[in-house]
Amino acid sequence: MEGEGEGEGYLYLYLCDHIVGIDMKKILSGGFQTNPPDLTALPVDNVTVFKEEKLPFGMGFCVDGSKLYMAGGEWPPKHRRRGWLESNNSKGISSSMYVADLSDSDPVGKIKFSKLHEFEAPKTSAVMMKINQKIYALSTNFTFFSGFKMYPIPFEVYEPDTHSSKSITRRLQTPPFYERYETGKRDITGYALVGNTLCVQVGGFDCHFYYVNSGIWRPSPHQNSRLWSSIIRNGLGRNLCHGKFVLGCEDVLISILRTRMEAFLLPPPGSNENAPVFCQMFNEVDDDLSKIDEFSYEIDGGLVLNLGKEKMCAIFSRGGNPEHNFLVYIYIFQVSKLPEQPRTKRIKRLQTDSGLILKDFLSVTCLHKGFYYLNKPCFDFPLVTGAFYLRDGKVVCSQKLI
Repeated sequence: MEGEGEGEGYLYLYLCDHIVGIDMKKILSGGFQTNPPDLTALPVDNVTVFKEEKLPFGMGFCVDGSKLYMAGGEWPPKHRRRGWLESNNSKGISSSMYVADLSDSDPVGKIKFSKLHEFEAPKTSAVMMKINQKIYALSTNFTFFSGFKMYPIPFEVYEPDTHSSKSITRRLQTPPFYERYETGKRDITGYALVGNTLCVQVGGFDCHFYYVNSGIWRPSPHQNSRLWSSIIRNGLGRNLCHGKFVLGCEDVLISILRTRMEAFLLPPPGSNENAPVFCQMFNEVDDDLSKIDEFSYEIDGGLVLNLGKEKMCAIFSRGGNPEHNFLVYIYIFQVSKLPEQPRTKRIKRLQTDSGLILKDFLSVTCLHKGFYYLNKPCFDFPLVTGAFYLRDGKVVCSQKLI
């Protein structure tokens, strides 16, 4: 769920085995770090440790209002258990779904979960989304402890019964890429929900589309909409799966592919079929990440969130190194559209490798940036795999990496 509002809230960093809660007031009051390689302790308010809460490792999640849903995941094998529960599943993969009400949680305390449901089949690195009061759960082929396994895991939907305490789980059409994708490679690498259409990135560039209303997978979306036509024609499917549209500028998509952060301006309504898509780089972020990389703090990937109207946050994480257990670069910024400049035929337009036109169409104001470390608790897999932002008791925005 995404919406607008005033005031600062709580940023939650989602790891494979922890959820780290941060009061945004503390982040913003810390000022700027003019030299990003200089490290500062991350001002953490609470940490939820999965194995202490008897939750499996590497669950998928989705949010709706104040509710946080998590499902799937794995129980580590015996030689790596170190305090984790022993699995009651021979493959060590969980089929359980849990729920927590974030509005009831103490901001400086741990998030409290309760078991909600058991899916028919276990889910690894689950892709989850809530649509029309139903929770859809799609499994990937990747397990953290067993590598790549092509389990025959069904695509399922959980439907609570509002008239009784019962609920049902239904199998949905099997994704076409389950059977044909090459064993030994990750199948699902990203996803995004636009309206009632689920876009799933498979491998490096391929995208498949699931239509919730009809329950059918298709290799391409209906291109009778300006949005889908522009995205598919310009090869922006994977950017959509790793990005967010800006609240207040809904024709602007900001995405992060590993360490490459870009903004895309889609054609306005009524544009002809060949209307160009403009691309703008975030040079300040690129420069900071390059400086961080020079100090051997190689960034592993990033994600972007909406914090409010035209206000966003980019998060890049780095796994543990000999000095620190967990590293994260946070860039909070405000955007606004620049006034449209008259076109001049004499100016040669620069293009990206994919043929998009490079053009500055956004004014970007950095509100805060910092490079942070966190040494305790000890993380088994110290990378940010998702994040969500809570304000006024409701989640404004979330993103989950695969």
